Amino acid sequence: MTGDRPSRRWHRGSGARDADRPDHDVFAAVLAVMMVSLALVVAAALAFQGAADARPAGATTAAQAAAHNAGAMPRFFVDTELLSEGPSPLQVRDSATGRLLAQDQHALGVTGVAALGGRSFVIAEPVAGQCATRLYRIRLNRQGQPGRLTPLGLPELHGELFSLAASANRQVIGYAISGCQKFSPGHIGVVRVRSGRARQWGEVNPGGLSHGTVTLNGALALSANGRLLAFTGWDARPDGSFTRQVVLVLRTDARPGTVAQRSRVVRHGPVLGPDLAAASLSPGGATLYICTVNSGRTRHAVRLAAYRTATGQLRKRLASVTARGPAPVGSMCPMALDASGGFLLVPYAIRGQPDAAGRAVVRIARIGIASRAMAILTVTGPRTGGMDSLAGLRVAW
Repeated sequence: MTGDRPSRRWHRGSGARDADRPDHDVFAAVLAVMMVSLALVVAAALAFQGAADARPAGATTAAQAAAHNAGAMPRFFVDTELLSEGPSPLQVRDSATGRLLAQDQHALGVTGVAALGGRSFVIAEPVAGQCATRLYRIRLNRQGQPGRLTPLGLPELHGELFSLAASANRQVIGYAISGCQKFSPGHIGVVRVRSGRARQWGEVNPGGLSHGTVTLNGALALSANGRLLAFTGWDARPDGSFTRQVVLVLRTDARPGTVAQRSRVVRHGPVLGPDLAAASLSPGGATLYICTVNSGRTRHAVRLAAYRTATGQLRKRLASVTARGPAPVGSMCPMALDASGGFLLVPYAIRGQPDAAGRAVVRIARIGIASRAMAILTVTGPRTGGMDSLAGLRVAW
């Protein structure tokens, strides 16, 4: 429709028009209608732009609600020891200060933890005497005290658990598992909480424990609607040597196959470049937060940035921190995005040697996504009995 045509078409199609009414009145009326329509279009475009990450195609109501409440930081977060070879308790902390509020004595030997939203978490514990993992739900009360462990009623996961993830709508749980013996096959899988139905993709090497064309480095992340997985690692040759670092996304409804076949590369880098250490997905999956670790002999730097999941294009740089000493084991970056998509927790440094009780000091960066404001929380890790040094903390909130 052009600006000088509407009144003429209206004139020709209206035999009952008053011959004495000036054409400019008709033109003014049509112009007013056009201006209102334009205003509505602009308003809709601005609303879409402001909510692009909260309402991507296929996003669930849970993701929309999470994005709407992104200004509210969770009151609590939980942590457990990263890559523990012995009993590791679940610890609850105040999100504002990092102060330890509780240590769950019923959850010893935690090998994975992920947030379900609403102060609820799924935790993984090994099955005694078996190469298997069992999943439980635990909920914190308003004071941050954990309740009883409740079995999720899902089939046991056979193998050594490397990583655990959960969707904010509480419907999908993701996991990465290696075989029970070194170099036995590993896979990434998802299980539907309501039906117990599982789907998995093979030829993956979690943490260097199995053979696979993709070797995982960082933890798994799930979008709030449970439709998209993200993770970091290396493409590998049949002889086990690496060709490049990659950040991958995998649809949870993808057909069975190998991880390399069904996933898509969002970002990549050289093998000897800074480590693409971890990835987290925004609630709707439109944004990918990537943690990069640049390790030196005496210091290491951790950088956080946001990218478009569809294209890998940089959206904005969020934060950068440096610390003396090594990064968490394997240059991992065990970060966690809260269910609202508004805040990141990034354990980035372990200071000094454990004390006589086996406790090490860990620094955690808490970052606001919108404001890019950062606070540093200093916490002590769980007791290790003085046997092994703390490799790091995995966190969830």
